Formats: sequence, C-alpha cells, structure tokens
Amino acid sequence: MAQRVVIITGCSTGIGLDTAVLLAKNADKKFKVYACMRNLTKKDGLVTKAGDCVDKTLFILEMDVKSECSVNAAVKHVLDTDGRVDVLVNNAGIGAFGALEYQQMDKIKDVFETNVYGVIHAIRTVLPSMKKRKSGHIITVSSIGGLIGVPLNAVYCSTKFAVYGLSESLAPELAQFNIHVSLIEPGPVATAFGGTVQSKGIDGLENGDDETKGLIMKVIEAFQQSRIKAGQSGDDVAKCILEAIEDEKPHLHYLTNEAYEEVMKKKYVDITGDNMIQETTQRFFSSKKE
Repeated sequence: MAQRVVIITGCSTGIGLDTAVLLAKNADKKFKVYACMRNLTKKDGLVTKAGDCVDKTLFILEMDVKSECSVNAAVKHVLDTDGRVDVLVNNAGIGAFGALEYQQMDKIKDVFETNVYGVIHAIRTVLPSMKKRKSGHIITVSSIGGLIGVPLNAVYCSTKFAVYGLSESLAPELAQFNIHVSLIEPGPVATAFGGTVQSKGIDGLENGDDETKGLIMKVIEAFQQSRIKAGQSGDDVAKCILEAIEDEKPHLHYLTNEAYEEVMKKKYVDITGDNMIQETTQRFFSSKKE
C-alpha cells in the first residue's frame, strides 16, 4: 500500500511536532509527513526528536499559515512531488488570554489570522486536488475551548468556535467527494503553547480594574488545577490524531480527554445554555476549590 501523504502545520513545537514524529516513526512506514512551520530556524527540536526519519519519512517545509502565498507554495511543492495530499492536519495556532476590553485589536486580529484564516487558507489550497481524487481527510486541532466558552479566553475561544462551525458545515458538503472532516478537541495540554501565552503577557492583569484582576487570578488558578488533575501531553493528543487518521469511518469530533465528557453531555442536553453558564461559573469562580 502506498504511503499516505500528510501535511501538518505548526510543527516547531508541541502537538504538531509530536504528531509529525509519531507518524514519521510508524513502524510500517505508512506515512510520508510534511512538517510545516513558519520559521525554519526553529526546526532543531523537531529534527532532534525525529532522528533518522528526517528526509526519509519526514520532510520539513516552510509555511506561514497567515500568508496565502506561503500556504500555496508549500502545498504546490507537495503536489508537484507526490501528486496528492491524503491528510491535512491544521495544527498551527496561538493563544490569547485576558479581559476583552483590555486586549489590543492588533493582537486580536493576529489570533484570528492564525487560528481561523490560517485554517481556511490551508483547506482551500488542498481541496481542489482532494475533490479531483475524491479522497482526503481534513483534521483540525481545535480545543475544549471550541466547545465550551472559557472565561477570560473570549478571543481564543471565538476562533475555535469559528473552526467548529467551519468544520461542521464542510463535513456534509465534502462527504459528497469522499473527503472526511474531523476536529481534535484537547483539554489542558502541557506544551509550550501555554508558556507562549504567559510570555506575551495577560491583558488586563497590569492595567485592569481590581475586580477584573481578581477574576483573572481565579481563572489562572483553575487552569493550573486542571493541568494537574487532567492535563495531557502532546504525545497523548498525537495518538488521538493518529486514531482519527486510521479510523475507517472518521468522526467529526474527537474529544481527547475523558475528563470533559460529562461536561459536554450537560451542554448538549440543555438548549437554553443555562447549565453551561452555571457549570463554567462554578468551575472557574467558585470560592471553594475541590
């Protein structure tokens, strides 16, 4: 059986790096992986972890998902080389944490450019060849924050909700071409992603009003507790992505963390949305912590 050609975005660190290595190191060499990243000077971590897979089953490409030209060039290279893209894994993403009124519009636009328009650029670029072949799988790494609105994460969650709507809308349409659409939805993950958010600052923590500062600190504490109780590694999420790729009949949703299944059940049985607001308020702002 021919190798499946896989493009993965955002592979310099975290889930993208771990997924690229997992697929490239497959014992049966089922996959030819194109690991893409915006800045090739940050490829060392991937090269080290991939080892002798580099330039054999793993190939590193430059791709800035915010640039339509960059995405087009990378996908064209793959199509010129292999004639097809079997799987696209949209993983590139950035976070935003803080009170909405204190966040700068240029930062908000940057998050949307990466998390939403970057996904759209990549999907648009691979679709013509997938439709022509009547085969393909589009996988997007979303978040539990694309299913549940998380306080002080309004910008980030709105991008992930947008990706949810995009994927759910595309799924029945692309099924007519035998193209599958899936969302990978992790909870807290111990990767460099959280550290990147912290290093860029928390909007509202320094200049915000005292009450908002207090809410921010409560949410940070809740996040820390979640990582301790239910945190996953990038490798854990990578295994879920592999599961989606190998499923004979791929699902739309892959919730990677069982700890959130009950919360999601509560949401989907209440059309008013009140249960979810109460659940989220209790989880993040209750004075009592379990």
